[in-house]
Amino acid sequence: MLRTALLIFTFCSVSLITANAQKTEPKTAPGPPVQMDAPVDSTSDSVLVTIILKYQQDKSFAELRRRLEAQGFWELFPPAEARVVSWNVAVGFGHIVTLKMRSSAVRQLYLAISNGAWGAFNSEVYMSYEYMPIWQDYMEKRNEAKEERDEN
Repeated sequence: MLRTALLIFTFCSVSLITANAQKTEPKTAPGPPVQMDAPVDSTSDSVLVTIILKYQQDKSFAELRRRLEAQGFWELFPPAEARVVSWNVAVGFGHIVTLKMRSSAVRQLYLAISNGAWGAFNSEVYMSYEYMPIWQDYMEKRNEAKEERDEN
């Protein structure tokens, strides 16, 4: 039990130190290129893709970084056609990234993960679509129908 607590404490400490070190690195330091203004039209055939990149826990952070750099992960991911919607790190787990992209660019995303993340992360990919406008339209029509029934 004490060993587990010590491992958790050590991991959290390393994660915090790493996060603080990344904040002070110069802007030219390698890291994920955040492409907030990529040309993804919300009216086009776009999908939301949630990528879970789980740390391979048999490797240290230094090993993970070396492998990602050697494979060019940060140049490949996220693909140029994707817009980063969110990028979170779950401590002790890995990265959870949500991208918005054209459905035709999914192959490039797959290749970026396969070629860049292999050996550093175990990956899971979940595609979805924006349901909010559909739900809002449904609720509006539902309310209109209800008001019409109430008038009769």
